[in-house]
Amino acid sequence: MIKINKTEKYPNYTRVILASQSETRRKMLNKYFSQVICIPHNIDEEKFKAQKKDPETIVLEIAKEKARSVAKDYPNEMIIASDQILKCEGEILSKPKTKQSAINKLLFLKNKTHELYSSIYVIQKTKFYFQQFKTASLFFANVTKKDIESYVKNNVETVLSTVGSYKIEENAKFKFIQIMKGDRETILGFPIKGLIEKIANEK
Repeated sequence: MIKINKTEKYPNYTRVILASQSETRRKMLNKYFSQVICIPHNIDEEKFKAQKKDPETIVLEIAKEKARSVAKDYPNEMIIASDQILKCEGEILSKPKTKQSAINKLLFLKNKTHELYSSIYVIQKTKFYFQQFKTASLFFANVTKKDIESYVKNNVETVLSTVGSYKIEENAKFKFIQIMKGDRETILGFPIKGLIEKIANEK
């Protein structure tokens, strides 16, 4: 396996397009590319999640459609898209739309193990370039309802913008999550290591 230099930029891909407005994902890509342009996709993710398919298929389809929705406007660029699905006790959960739905979700997750399914799909100059699917398993602590309500009240942006209503980056502070299986990039919803290895190997 080729060793990745995390401080090295890749000149053949000076500019890449991220089909997302995620600041976390942009920062991850900035380690490798000089210019990362965030362009929001226009895909209805819930339409795909409503289909009776396995999580791997759904999460890859969503990432693919996100990339394709942006690629038509950037035919000469590398387009990077990703998606993440959370599944607990057979139920696929989405980002909550209200604080109360976030509370309900976290109450459902507490004292249980849930799975995160993360994908990346990449188009280079309108053609398929790379895709990857990875999984992680996490245990959510047996947190009291009072603590969950307090957490939601004081962390609205996080609970409404993430599929699990938590950020693994903040776990040292809140100690909600125990990682059972999986690496950090999968938990963050952006498994890019395989992509960077492919690009580095082309040099």
